[in-house]
Amino acid sequence: MKSFHNILVVIEPRQLRQPALERGIALYNYAVAHKKANKTDDEVKIIAVLPVVKEPWSFTSLLSIDKKQLEKERYQKNVKWLDAYLSISAMGIKIDKKVIYSRNVGKELVSLAKDECCDIIIKGSDIHGLLDSVFFTPLDWQMLRNSPIPVCIAKDHLWEASGTIAVAVDLTSPDDEFTHLLNLSLLREAQALAKFTGSKIALINAITPIMPPVAVDVPGYTPDCVYDENVKESCQKALDFASRHKVSSANCHIEEGSLEDVIVDCCQKIKPTALFIGTAARQGIASAIIGNICERITDNLDCDVVVITPKSVIRHIPTTKPSKSIP
Repeated sequence: MKSFHNILVVIEPRQLRQPALERGIALYNYAVAHKKANKTDDEVKIIAVLPVVKEPWSFTSLLSIDKKQLEKERYQKNVKWLDAYLSISAMGIKIDKKVIYSRNVGKELVSLAKDECCDIIIKGSDIHGLLDSVFFTPLDWQMLRNSPIPVCIAKDHLWEASGTIAVAVDLTSPDDEFTHLLNLSLLREAQALAKFTGSKIALINAITPIMPPVAVDVPGYTPDCVYDENVKESCQKALDFASRHKVSSANCHIEEGSLEDVIVDCCQKIKPTALFIGTAARQGIASAIIGNICERITDNLDCDVVVITPKSVIRHIPTTKPSKSIP
């Protein structure tokens, strides 16, 4: 993401307003300006993809004599619409246009992003129901769970230059190597975007409440002392992390509570342009029962949300052998 060579934008079918395309064009302009300033020959382009779900069957297709011809006509109609829309909305910008016509557009989008060596996937946010994760997985949630590169869920708002970019870090397990790498990846990606946009970095950290046992017969012991010590230690960890990475303590937002509530509350206060967050990328029954925090946060915030998945972190860890965890 640091260089923004290839930006994959997911186009919403038949919609006049495309927040994802607007965000992609903004990043494209930043990348071109950075290229000219550094006098490099790096190519910058946007790959605009229109995903069309191929219906397994329909009443019209059952009555059709030639199903392949019907699918071909539908495909060509979408190609013409995409060409006409981009000719008006993205004049003067280098864009590769593609239409994905498949029953599993999420898998096809991830595969295309990997093949094109994209730096980021940008998609507009969808409105989700309570049972979406139980019966089917929306396209943007498929991106968040499976993408090996950062995914930006663009909201319908104007991109504010010189704003604030928030980073939600997890400092509860400082000895966990993967969590440490995820925190660093989030911060580095946010700093790269802040460099393009001239924004400042703000760290968000949630302190998990501790409920100490009350019935402990120790002289001088009170439950409050355990609580105070936990808050003090957690705050110090967050400030030390910020200091090591040159983030001002004034831009550190540390609150007690669940991660989801703290992030939503802090973002409502500081009103960032974008929020960077990691995800556990749960799938199957775990995602339906436990859920993914970043998916719920994405639905509750008005700012853009950039999500980094475990695959995105593992993909950049140097190893002697190829990682089997990455398809």
